[in-house]
Amino acid sequence: MNVLLAAEGLGMRFGAHVLFANLDLAFGAGAVALVGRNGAGKSTLLSLLAGIEAPQEGSVKICGHDLAGGQAARAFLAYVPDESVAYDFMTGDEFLRMVQALRGCAGPSSALLEGFGIDVYLGLRFADMSLGTRKKFMLASGLMGDAPVVLMDEPTNGIDADAKAFLVQQIRAQQEKRLILFSTHDQELIASIGARVLDLSAPVRQT
Repeated sequence: MNVLLAAEGLGMRFGAHVLFANLDLAFGAGAVALVGRNGAGKSTLLSLLAGIEAPQEGSVKICGHDLAGGQAARAFLAYVPDESVAYDFMTGDEFLRMVQALRGCAGPSSALLEGFGIDVYLGLRFADMSLGTRKKFMLASGLMGDAPVVLMDEPTNGIDADAKAFLVQQIRAQQEKRLILFSTHDQELIASIGARVLDLSAPVRQT
């Protein structure tokens, strides 16, 4: 297996609440669903794997590059948060161009924009978008380009059935060449993709 994402000895706690201890992961290309009860640490784990937060213990490598070592690892990584991270004054087009510049990747194809139904909203400011439209721009920003590792936090939250069907189509089409790791409570999404499951719902450990 060509390992695209690896974590070794990850540890994270909040006070006496231990989310992870000595967590080891290794994934090649494919679709992996991160599941578990609320509070199990799904979003926290994704933020660690994306480099948004630093683990208290352990390390993360993206395509063999240490995530703590700078931009080398981040060049192979795309992250889609659950909520919009765009400034309200930005238009959809401005946001996508910003992500393109930050990641040094190709912009979204017309098929990607049309598939999510956001081609008609490129000139609209985020302040004037619905929550669902904002989420679709986040999804397009993660799937554009060719980053081998794509992390998504609750990708179907707030989107309509057509957008969800298109998302499933995109993941199924790309999972042979990319790792798409996503957190979700959506069992239908997992079944539609045929994703592997990583369950974080182990009992909470206290010290």
